[in-house]
Amino acid sequence: MKDKKVFSRLMAAVVFGLCLLFAVSGCVSKDTYQQAINKNADLSSEMARLRHQIAQLQAEKQAVELQLDECNSSNKELSDANAAAKAALERQRKMFARRMDELQQQLQELEEQKQLEEQKRLELENVSQQQSDVIKSLEQNLAKEQIARKARIAKMVSTYNKLVASLENEIHRGEITISKLKNRLTVNMVEKILFPSGSATLSASGQRVIRQVGEVLKKVNDKNIRVEGHSDNLPISKKLRSRFPSNWELSAARAATVVRFLQRDVGISGKKLAIVAYGPYRPVASNATAKGRALNRRIQIVLVPREK
Repeated sequence: MKDKKVFSRLMAAVVFGLCLLFAVSGCVSKDTYQQAINKNADLSSEMARLRHQIAQLQAEKQAVELQLDECNSSNKELSDANAAAKAALERQRKMFARRMDELQQQLQELEEQKQLEEQKRLELENVSQQQSDVIKSLEQNLAKEQIARKARIAKMVSTYNKLVASLENEIHRGEITISKLKNRLTVNMVEKILFPSGSATLSASGQRVIRQVGEVLKKVNDKNIRVEGHSDNLPISKKLRSRFPSNWELSAARAATVVRFLQRDVGISGKKLAIVAYGPYRPVASNATAKGRALNRRIQIVLVPREK
């Protein structure tokens, strides 16, 4: 715009010079005229130079405008790319936010689960401690029981030895057998040393044997005494059926006689005594022979643990 104003001023000066030249041509000198021509030539040259500059400036202006258009286009593309990038970043931000929320939720759930597991661990630790206490108590009780058991076994052995020593002759003759199994001690006595055949009354030898057994057993305070009556399987004879209808009654009567003697004559408390009758149903030998039947007709005195 500035170059156009300069060019207009120059053109006005040239026109004015020409008019002036024509107006004074009649009264100016040749030198003055030549000076005007020279000046006009200089102005023409200057005008040509200026036109060239103007053309260059216009070309530069077009180039600048083209660059400006390109910049505007580039700016639009950059703006679109920037908007797309911002949109992508926003999507990523939202995605990261959702992921962060999910992770926070998972973290909270894991924290709650951790607290539950810690509570379970404490409960299990408490249970384990209780179990340890129970095991320790059981071990202590077991140790006490083992000591007590050893004492009972020692006492049982002592009782067994005393019975064996007291009844040595009868044991030697096979009339009495003594056995011990776990917490039980059994004195097995055949009928012939205690009762006459078909009778429930103790013989003199029977009273002696029962007294010997009773004196040893009376000193045993941690056991009860069970007197068992056994018989063979032969039917009761007719003359005895009025008193003993079957072998049940005979075996029960003989057991009761022994119990009564232990209480009354030996002095053992009735609280420790019990009567059991098995009749012919627990034989220790075959009833097919006389020897076997003789072994089945017996009284057994059994030491058993006291009921708690």
